[in-house]
Amino acid sequence: MPPGFRKVADRLTDVAPGWLVEVVRPAPAALRWEPMLRMAVVVTTPLLVGLAAGRIALGILPAMGAMATSMADRGGSYRARTIVMGAAGLAGAVGYAVGALARGHGWWTVLVVVAVSVVSALISAGGAAGSAAGLQLLVMTVLGLGMPLSGPPDINALSFLLGVLTALMLALARWPLHPREAEEAAVIAVYRVLGLLFTEHDRGTVAAFDGTLSNGYTTVLNARSAAMGKDAERTRLVALLNQASLIRNALLSLCQEDREPPRELRFAVDEIVDSLAGGREPSVREHGSDSPALRALYSAVRGATELASGGDVAGEQLPYEPLGRGQRFRAIWERVWYGHLARVYVIRLALCMGVACAVSLAGWFERSYWVMLTVALVLKPDFGLVFARAVQRALGTLVGVLIGTVVLLVVPYGPALLIPIAVFAALLPYGLQRNWGLMSTFQAPLVLFLVDLLTHGGPKLAGIRLVDTVVGCVIVLLLGYLPWPASWEAPVGPRFADAVSATADYLRHAFDPRGSRRALLRRKAYDALADMRTAFQRAVTEPPAISRRITTWLPAMTALEQVTDATAATVARTEHGAPPPSDGGIRALVTSLEDIAADVRAGRSPAKPELAEEESLERMNSAVRGLCDTVSEEHLDTGGRAGAP
Repeated sequence: MPPGFRKVADRLTDVAPGWLVEVVRPAPAALRWEPMLRMAVVVTTPLLVGLAAGRIALGILPAMGAMATSMADRGGSYRARTIVMGAAGLAGAVGYAVGALARGHGWWTVLVVVAVSVVSALISAGGAAGSAAGLQLLVMTVLGLGMPLSGPPDINALSFLLGVLTALMLALARWPLHPREAEEAAVIAVYRVLGLLFTEHDRGTVAAFDGTLSNGYTTVLNARSAAMGKDAERTRLVALLNQASLIRNALLSLCQEDREPPRELRFAVDEIVDSLAGGREPSVREHGSDSPALRALYSAVRGATELASGGDVAGEQLPYEPLGRGQRFRAIWERVWYGHLARVYVIRLALCMGVACAVSLAGWFERSYWVMLTVALVLKPDFGLVFARAVQRALGTLVGVLIGTVVLLVVPYGPALLIPIAVFAALLPYGLQRNWGLMSTFQAPLVLFLVDLLTHGGPKLAGIRLVDTVVGCVIVLLLGYLPWPASWEAPVGPRFADAVSATADYLRHAFDPRGSRRALLRRKAYDALADMRTAFQRAVTEPPAISRRITTWLPAMTALEQVTDATAATVARTEHGAPPPSDGGIRALVTSLEDIAADVRAGRSPAKPELAEEESLERMNSAVRGLCDTVSEEHLDTGGRAGAP
């Protein structure tokens, strides 16, 4: 058996158990019922209208437009949600029109599909909105090719847009009355998690806070960047997030001094949460201490209480570098044309979609446009690693098809089908929160019911759907996975090296008395750590052939987080009376971190760092030495593949 096929055979047996665990494990605490109910309403309402009018086809496209738009809603500020959902809906309408116009033109259709695949892959590099738009452009092009509906393509595209507008109106209905609702909720969530840090100092709680803080900054700043002129309230929310970061660092510094934070400060943080939610104003008394860390903590909490009480914002520093529209376009352009992985993805997607379209035109499979849909969804680059998605898609579709078959056998054709359609539409957002295979489990029967309403195909549609899905997954594995060795690995090594470099940049300016770039570089460092953790979490869901090797990075990741936290804690103490470290000692630490990053990228074992022995740098030196030791062990454990992409 060829090595590539043996690799696939070995991994197939390892994906199913992990997927089944995802299906049966308890639901997340943050399960959101509102999007589930909204999805059910926007999908079933146009279908109900179509059935009442005696022309179900009239309701199919609005239902699809509403579903595509709602699935693109991942939360955030109202402005950010509008951009992402609107981009997905508009791209879907354009895609449907292109597909409908290209239908029936023989092999020229393959060229159209390849061209749309290239455009889809390119615009997917444009952040959240580009990713959603690229996916819907390709998906609706395929549906336009495979689902012949009566009426001209432009009118049908407008019908699709009607569903898009309906979904947008429902999702954004509270915007006029509560314009800052999402931003305020994000800041309150930050302070709720911050309260846990007063009693729980473990790495998991710190990581949870960092993730919540990053989401808070993203939500507030995405809304703030659109405000005309100065928005005092959103500026105050940014300042509150800055104070939360200072409290976190002071708590870490206090922990390093083996001291417990005063109970009154924990109560003060709880009062801040109540105040932000509309309760009474918080307060904290003055306090003097010989501990720099304790002084830093009192100062940070006092600043937060003043802001929560309506105090003025003084000298706000944004932890992100504002980018103009031209700068954003240039950044996207550079990712597309100068990013090797982006170019490879364009080639892989165009190749697989071209082959899938050719298979569809050959007429070997009934409703073979489902083959192209499977390829488009499985190859989406920001949904995780390809192999796991391909197998989970097949498994999820198998389970979903079995469920759909039972429903089609039991529920008679007609209005009664709207009940299971509503149920599975509501479950789609839940599946998106959990697992790709679980989402496919809910999506497969939903698609079957929609097609059955249109064609009255009955239970036989289930077998057709399953065969087409398996064929699409096979195309992805044979043409989009096996020939591309870089797709076999998770990019944990490069993300780790990027995080080390970002930490070095932060450390270089962390003790600058002017502090002009410190907040920005600290946020970049923690964002790089979050990207590293995301790549790691995706990789550990892969089969053991990948995940066993990837888990050896965990000690090194923990050591790097300790370096960043030690830096932030030392800064907090230094700002409140502790002796500052020397410039030479800081330069030695920065050089050591830069060397570690370069060694990881080159796949070398790093040399022992030469650091300045100073009392003020003791904890930072210890953290950097620990990082060097764990990276050396990681390099040996992976057989020299520490820098593998």
